[in-house]
Amino acid sequence: MSAPIAAEWNFGDLLDATAAVVPGDRPALIHGDRVIDWAAFDARTNSLARAMLSHGLDCGDRIAVLARNIPEYIEIAVAAFKARLTYVNINYRYTTSEVDYVLSDSGARALFFQAEFADVAAPVCARLRMAVQIDGPGQGYNALVSGDGTPLGIARSPDDGYMLYTGGTTGRPKGVLWRGGDLRAVQLESPTIKTRIATMEDHVNMVRDNPSPGRVMPACPLMHGAGLNSSTAELVAGGTVVLLPSDRFDADELWSEAARHGVTRLLIVGDVFARPMARSLEANPGRWDVSPVRVISSAGLMWSEEIKAALVRALPQVTLIDILGASEASGMGYAITNAATSTPTGYFECAPATVIIDPDTDRILADDEPGEGWLARRPPFAQGYHGDPAKTAATFRVIGGVTYAIPGDLAARGADRRLRLIGRGNMCINSGGEKIFPEEIEEALKLQPGVEDAMVLGVPDPQWGKAVVALIEAAGGYDEALVRAGLKAVLAGYKLPKTLLVVDTVPRHASGKGDYRSGTALAEDRLSSSIKVAI
Repeated sequence: MSAPIAAEWNFGDLLDATAAVVPGDRPALIHGDRVIDWAAFDARTNSLARAMLSHGLDCGDRIAVLARNIPEYIEIAVAAFKARLTYVNINYRYTTSEVDYVLSDSGARALFFQAEFADVAAPVCARLRMAVQIDGPGQGYNALVSGDGTPLGIARSPDDGYMLYTGGTTGRPKGVLWRGGDLRAVQLESPTIKTRIATMEDHVNMVRDNPSPGRVMPACPLMHGAGLNSSTAELVAGGTVVLLPSDRFDADELWSEAARHGVTRLLIVGDVFARPMARSLEANPGRWDVSPVRVISSAGLMWSEEIKAALVRALPQVTLIDILGASEASGMGYAITNAATSTPTGYFECAPATVIIDPDTDRILADDEPGEGWLARRPPFAQGYHGDPAKTAATFRVIGGVTYAIPGDLAARGADRRLRLIGRGNMCINSGGEKIFPEEIEEALKLQPGVEDAMVLGVPDPQWGKAVVALIEAAGGYDEALVRAGLKAVLAGYKLPKTLLVVDTVPRHASGKGDYRSGTALAEDRLSSSIKVAI
């Protein structure tokens, strides 16, 4: 049963309506000293949308972006929405071969890329209808955003959407297809939404009557689904997106820019971002006035209770929102932390559309029934995987006449109706017949003294089938014996890592999520070289 409002929204229409009522001199995009106000942002994206169509792109054609967090990234995505084209993300760490795969798999007909990635993009540009270098000598982007800036005045559809490529842990990236109407409906489920809107008139009134909209800073890459979605949501509401000036994350810079630009909401990805942010505040008490910051939200990676507590101690006015979801189905649960309340690591309040499915019988547990099983949700959610009907059918399943999205996470619901995330089914390590979930062990490791970061893997073992191995990024004071003692106090014996390998850096994607393929290769190489820490 789809949400009634889902069929009515289109991001191009929403952004047109917003631009018509916000003050033109209000900042839309801020990047260091560069400010693009709403009047310019609207005109530039309208002009760019026209340019895309004038190059022979048709409704639904795919537009790919290969860039870091720069204002043009958001402009290109917004222009695609306005032109009824389909935005496609590309990881800026990809090689030419990997970029070529995403372009070919998605059927993209256009590519926008930064100059620093020109050598990566060059071999694939010739076959595209439109290839544009965003910056640097010889780029034509400025001309594309300097044409007719009036609204396009075209009829759009809630079926207009975008495609999100996810790296996953095994195999090739998959393109997850979203309708714009469904994505907006999910955005409106957020606990940060104070006013529920059902019509375009409601939306316009909300934007017009709000003289002080939010300012969001996505610390994670825009190519990460949460980064662009959160930015788009703020712009739809008439607010401002503030981008960090540097390419590499620096917590001191984040707080400096947040204070400088009056940021009200920060978007991060778990402890990878939150830990250095908390340390920066603790090391620099009173250095920055970040009192406007009211919300810090996170999605996609574990955010530990201890790090949340450190942030709230430094920022007692802030509310922390830990979002449980996946690329295929967002907003499945929320964990709220503030000065008055906290939630244990890995626990979430169940969202209204979320259900638990018994893995053996496919029975949908009652909303108030305790139990363990697949975490799933009712519509709205993504449409499926581009070009992969088998995976689509396995993930988006009809049970009892209702379609559910089942991304692959296992969860347990207690008598208090709270969810406890167990882990991703395809990451489960079968060791000696026991099922072990890496997330649980990673969480325990990161709480031990001297452990800066951790990744838990299963590597082939002649005795156990798979042996549990942990990669440890050590900080000052790391002592393996103390770490093992700490783990034994909170984990069953069969879950304890057989081997702890200290590495310079735990491999992670730019989004902050673990790069488990690289981690497994690193662990196997270290083990084969017999550089082990004995158990």
